[in-house]
Amino acid sequence: MTGLLDTRQFPEDLKHLSYNDLLTLAAEIRERLIDVTNAVGGHLASNLGVVELTLAMHTVFNTPEDCFLWDTSHQTYVHKMLTGRLQDMYTIKQWHGLSGFAKRSESDHDCFGAGHASTSLSAAIGIAHARNATKTRRHVVCVLGDGGLSGGMTYEALNNIRDLTGNFICILNDNDMSISPPVGAMAHYITSIRSTSLYDGLKSRFEGMLNHIPSIGTPLLRRIDKVFKHFRSGLLDVPAGVLFEEFGFKYLGPIDGHDLRLVTAMLHYAKTFDGPIMIHVITKKGKGLAIAEANPVQYHGVSANTAKKSSAITYTQCFGEEIVAIAATNDRVHVITPAMREGSGLVAFENAFPDRYYDVGIAEEHAVTFAAGLSVGGLCPVLAIYSTFLQRGFDQVIHDVCLQNLPMVFAIDRAGLVGADGPTHHGVFDISYLNLIPNMVICAPKDGTELRQMLQWAVTSQKIVSIRYPRGSVPAQDGQSVAPIEWGKCQLLKTAPTPCDILLLAVGYFAWPAVGIADTLTQTEGASVTVVNLRFVKPLDMATIEPLLAGALVCVLEDGAQMGGAYHGLLNACRHLNKPLSDWVSFAIPDTFIDHGSVSELQAHIGLSADQITETIRQRYRERCQS
Repeated sequence: MTGLLDTRQFPEDLKHLSYNDLLTLAAEIRERLIDVTNAVGGHLASNLGVVELTLAMHTVFNTPEDCFLWDTSHQTYVHKMLTGRLQDMYTIKQWHGLSGFAKRSESDHDCFGAGHASTSLSAAIGIAHARNATKTRRHVVCVLGDGGLSGGMTYEALNNIRDLTGNFICILNDNDMSISPPVGAMAHYITSIRSTSLYDGLKSRFEGMLNHIPSIGTPLLRRIDKVFKHFRSGLLDVPAGVLFEEFGFKYLGPIDGHDLRLVTAMLHYAKTFDGPIMIHVITKKGKGLAIAEANPVQYHGVSANTAKKSSAITYTQCFGEEIVAIAATNDRVHVITPAMREGSGLVAFENAFPDRYYDVGIAEEHAVTFAAGLSVGGLCPVLAIYSTFLQRGFDQVIHDVCLQNLPMVFAIDRAGLVGADGPTHHGVFDISYLNLIPNMVICAPKDGTELRQMLQWAVTSQKIVSIRYPRGSVPAQDGQSVAPIEWGKCQLLKTAPTPCDILLLAVGYFAWPAVGIADTLTQTEGASVTVVNLRFVKPLDMATIEPLLAGALVCVLEDGAQMGGAYHGLLNACRHLNKPLSDWVSFAIPDTFIDHGSVSELQAHIGLSADQITETIRQRYRERCQS
C-alpha cells in the first residue's frame, strides 16, 4: 500500500494531518532516508535525527515565504523531501543530481546555501534585518547545531542579537555530536542544561496538555492552536539558558526534539513571540536506526552499499600513520584539528599522544593562531585541516603565522576535487591563496610514500610548510620512484633528450598520470617527453626547470584553480625568458565553481581526464610540428 509520503502534496498537506498521520509520515521518511543512503550514499545519522523537527517546522511555517537556514545544511534531506524534491532523492550528491546541502539555485525553499558550519545565525540575522528594513512579513528560523557553537562566527553573531527587533527564532539542535563529539566550554554548558531535572520536568509539565490532542481526526496544528492559551503564559518561566538570555534571546527548553506534539507546540508559540527566541531541542543523531544511534560518527556519512570498496590505503591513512611514527621520536610534534579527528586520520594519534593532541572544535581561525602560539613556545605544531576549511583561517595564516615567520606544518587534506560534496568542499583554492603569502612553502606529494617523506622533512625544516594531498586512495604506483626530499627541489620522473619536444610539469595528484600521458605521446606521436614532479609549488626549482623549457611545449598539470595557481606562478617566474604564450598549456580548474559528482565525472566535465589531456596536448604538438 502506498504511504503518505508518496501520495500527499507537501509541505501544504502537513497542516491537515493528525498526530497519528504525522507519526506515520515520520516513520516513512526514516525508511526512505535509509533506503536512499543505502542506494547512493550521503549523510544519514544527522538526517535521521531531525525528522520530527523538520516536520514540525514545515507544519507551523510556510516556506519559501518563511525562511529556514541550516547550519552546515547536510541535515536538509527531510526538508528536500517535503519541498518538491522527493522523487529526485536517489540522485542526491550524484552528477547532475540534488546537492547534499541547501542550495539556492536548487529550490526557492533553500533561502541560504551552506556547507561550512557556524554560518546560519549570521545569515539569519542579516535576513531578519532586511525583512525589518523592507517592512515585509517573513518568519526567519535558524537551525543551529550544538557543534556549530564551537565556531567563533557564531559568537560574533550572538554579539549582535540584542540589536534585532521582531520575530526571530533560533533552534538549538542539541544532539551532543558534531561529526566527532563536541568539545569546549560551550559543549559542557549545553550538557549541564540537558542533564538537569529541567528536561524531565518540562516534559511532564506539558504532558497533560498534550494528551488533550487527539491522535486521529483533528489536524495537530489546529488542535494545538485551540489549547495554546492554556499554557502560553508559563512557557518562559524556566530557570535555564541564562547565558543565551544574556546575549538577548528568550530561552525555551530543553525539550525532547523527537516529541512531535511538543516541538510543534513550541514552534507555534515561538512564531508569535515578539523578539529573538531560542528553542533548545534535544535530538538523537541516528534516531530510529539502532546501529546509527550506537555509532553516529561512523554513520554521519555513509557510502552506497553497492559501491566497490577500495583496499588501497588512503592519503589520510598515510598521514595518520606517519604522524604517529614521527611523534614517537620527536616530542616537539603536537597536532591540532578543527573537529576533524576521524576525517583527518587522527584517532591513533589521540590514543598514542593525548597530551599532544588538540581538538579545538569548528574554529579554524583559532586553530591557526593557536598553532602559532605553540610555535612561539618552541613546539612543532602540525595543523591537520581540510583545504576548504583552511580558507576560513586565511587572515590568520598571513598575520599570525607567515608575517611572524613562525615554523609549523599545515597538513592539508582533501586538496583538489573531492567529488560528491561539491563546491563547498572542493579544495581547489589552496595553492592560489597560499602562493601569494611570503614565507609560505607549498608541497604536493605524488603518492603516499612521498607524503610520508614530506612530513618527515617538514617537521625538522624550521619553515612554514603546507603539504596538500587529495582525498581517496594513493595511486597504484605508490613508492615506485623514491628520492630524498631536498629543500625546493623537484623530481624528474621521466627524462628525454634535451631539448625535449614536450615538457609536463605536474603538481601532486597529476604526477603519475603525467607519466602515463607521456608514454602515450611517445608511442603515438614519436615525441620526446620529459615529466617533472614539481614537489615544491613554492619555491619553484627554476635551476632544474629553466634548462628544460627551451623549444618545448610546456604543459602544467594541477588539481587546483588556474587563477593564481602553479601555472601562473611558473609564467611569472619565466617572464624574463620571453617564451611565447603559445608554448604554454594549462590544465587546471577553470574560473568557475565546480558542481558535485564523482571525481572522474567532474574531471571529464572540465577537460581534465587523462584521455582529454592527452588529446589536447597531441593537437597542440601537431600544430607546432606543422607550423
